[in-house]
Amino acid sequence: MCRQVADAVAWFLAETDDPLLADLLVVQVDPAPTAARVLVTMVAVRDEIDTVLVMAHLRAAADELREEVASEVHRRHAPELAFRIARRSDWSGVV
Repeated sequence: MCRQVADAVAWFLAETDDPLLADLLVVQVDPAPTAARVLVTMVAVRDEIDTVLVMAHLRAAADELREEVASEVHRRHAPELAFRIARRSDWSGVV
């Protein structure tokens, strides 16, 4: 299920008109603490980002993101989404 969430969020980010969100890459999705709530870890493509502003944009897009996840995940209820912006250096092999 985490893979489905990662794919749905990545698809949303690739298609968004929001330039801050479009610069994010999904690097990991983990149950937090169960599959009813998942932690989506992302990194920014650019080095200098305002993580507070990016998190505000993610919160503003949360309903749309959850709808995207609900259409991808084949479960009775879509999981609650939590977000984390990781340092790019921590994921250098991915980015």
